[in-house]
Amino acid sequence: MKDYLEYKEYIGSAGIDTEGRAFVGKLLFIRDVITYSATSFDALEAAFHEAVDDYLTTCVELGDKPDLPCKGTFNVRVGPKLHRDIALVARSRAQGLNEFVCEALLLAVQGTENRTVQHRHQHELIVKFSGSQTTHASSGEQPKVWENPVGQETAH
Repeated sequence: MKDYLEYKEYIGSAGIDTEGRAFVGKLLFIRDVITYSATSFDALEAAFHEAVDDYLTTCVELGDKPDLPCKGTFNVRVGPKLHRDIALVARSRAQGLNEFVCEALLLAVQGTENRTVQHRHQHELIVKFSGSQTTHASSGEQPKVWENPVGQETAH
């Protein structure tokens, strides 16, 4: 479900005003404030298109450059420790900070729906018999020794 409209590289919100019993919206991700409203969804979409066209025409008439949404740069405040950690990981991968962050963001937005995570475990079991004792180690833990009288099974 989308709650926004798209037209000529502009994105507009689509909501409802329950008091005024109207559909309402505004252009998103630009500094200028451009709003529109209508009494039906189809009329809201038309009002959005008209608002974009009027905005672009007005900018030309005034000699202003229209603000474009999502230009590709933004500042992110992460705090000094996270900044340092990110920089070190990026360096260890022979990447620039920007390249590393772009990769991380791309992974975050790709497949956010129906994401499947595969998880595997590998365990190693070592059993050594020496005389009357059984030695057991698993996944890096210290071996455990059980008494193993000859001819009897060792219970773990």
